[in-house]
Amino acid sequence: NGRLRAAEGANRKAPFYPEAPFVRNHECHYTNGTQQARYVERVIWGRQEICYYDSHVGYYVARTKEGRPIAEYRNRLEYLKQENFTKFFSLSLFSVKPKIKIYPMKTESSHTPDLLVCSVTKFYPADIGVKWLKNGQEHTGKVVARELLPNGDWTFQMHVKLEMVPRRGDVYACQVDHISLQTPMILQWEVQTYSAKSKMIVGIVSLILGLIIIVTGLVLYLKNGEGE
Repeated sequence: NGRLRAAEGANRKAPFYPEAPFVRNHECHYTNGTQQARYVERVIWGRQEICYYDSHVGYYVARTKEGRPIAEYRNRLEYLKQENFTKFFSLSLFSVKPKIKIYPMKTESSHTPDLLVCSVTKFYPADIGVKWLKNGQEHTGKVVARELLPNGDWTFQMHVKLEMVPRRGDVYACQVDHISLQTPMILQWEVQTYSAKSKMIVGIVSLILGLIIIVTGLVLYLKNGEGE
């Protein structure tokens, strides 16, 4: 957003502007994935759109009588045509690589992580492909949720949840295809059963208890030595 000024340049005579702030909103709309892009600039005065520029039209169009002289004036400025052309293509070509994270989710009715979530964040534009792989093959399991949300900073996030039965040795992967990536991005997640986790926890606890017993015995031995 930016405020329009009463004068666009020292040698350019601008139309009369009422004493109110003008706001310019810049938008880029995609159709057919990211194959076609459309740049729109909206000129707002008093919370009302008075004129706009559409790259599909190629010039400013007035919506109100207040916007008519502004649209006519800006259509006469050759440098604005180049400015809007540059904005249109910079927004069309701009892209941000996604970040990926995989984590299990528990449901209230089960103690096992029967949901896997592939969280894809901070990407632009919004068009993106996300799919699950199991042991190197595309997984045909049930995708229970696929949410695309805006972040409010031109980037987007998507969370894809997959139902799964955890079996030791299975390797799940989330594959992401996006215009910002030269090749698909793949992140793996390997199933670790709760029995394996339990053995590891028991081993750690046993080690800690052993250390406590050794330290306690050493302290008692030293105290007895001092008493003698």
